[in-house]
Amino acid sequence: MSKLRKSSLLLTFILLLVSVVTACGSKNNNASSGASPSASESASASASASPTASSSAPASSDAGATTKKVTDGMGREIEVPVKAQRVVALNNFGDLLALGVKPVGTINYYLDKYKDEPEAVAGIESVGDQEADNEKVLGATPDLIIVSNYFKPEVVDALQKIAPTYATTFGKTPYEQLDDLAALLNVEDQKQAFLDSFKADAADAKEKLKGKIGEGEKVGILQFWSKKIYEHPTKVFTPLYEDIGFLPTEHVKTLTATTEVTQEAVPANVADADRLFIMVDGQTDIDTYNSLKESAWKNIPAVQKNQVYLVNSGHWNDFSAAALQWQLRDVVKLLSK
Repeated sequence: MSKLRKSSLLLTFILLLVSVVTACGSKNNNASSGASPSASESASASASASPTASSSAPASSDAGATTKKVTDGMGREIEVPVKAQRVVALNNFGDLLALGVKPVGTINYYLDKYKDEPEAVAGIESVGDQEADNEKVLGATPDLIIVSNYFKPEVVDALQKIAPTYATTFGKTPYEQLDDLAALLNVEDQKQAFLDSFKADAADAKEKLKGKIGEGEKVGILQFWSKKIYEHPTKVFTPLYEDIGFLPTEHVKTLTATTEVTQEAVPANVADADRLFIMVDGQTDIDTYNSLKESAWKNIPAVQKNQVYLVNSGHWNDFSAAALQWQLRDVVKLLSK
């Protein structure tokens, strides 16, 4: 995805989410095809979202039935396969992989996100660049299509003509998304396997970091994006706060939504942070930080202690089961050096 494309999508996304939930990231089928928060289920639907309708478990069906009726995140009752075999994921790609469901198709946004994990996306067809190409979706012969409830109704209607199209509920946490998708796809065992595996990974990470981080250490987390800086509530980074055990800064405790912050305000906001993680997207962001640490941010304690870590924005802002894994792995790798 081009930087310009991602930046314009993120701006729309953040402007919407500041007043509803919280956000950052970028996406696909939504810029020209009209999903209202032009972005993926990225970064931070952190404050409690208030969707008009929640995904629901399937209604009871006859034994041996091949389809079931469910209510999706757009409040639509739709008929879907009891056990979908060919899923096209235009959203929630990382959540599906965590559930052991490998989509037959997705957009390049997700394929690019996994460029360092080629085995995860091997064999998955591209059904569009940053938005779905319906002809390519049709060519993937899906029996189920996953979108988000911020897609425009006319876009969903067009996809529904290809295959049953289920809208997840934007703003739910990764754990809530896993609950909904596991019920939809009848993969509750795989969901529990992921949760058990992640819990074990988190315990292992905490053990590996013993002696490397102090008791009660606080972290600050910033995101550079499109020449702006954003802060996110703790709910976006549960691996750091709930699993590893870092404490949030006093400033972060006050956040309920993603918030833009000026360069000048950052030093005060992170003054009590022992460590600082900065989400960057490319060399321009890295250069920006290198400049700031020699000037406006040179007196930040974490900067002075050389305890600032630059991390992949595309991974950390995904607000998915995949992001939980990426955050956990990155922290262990960076702090174990």
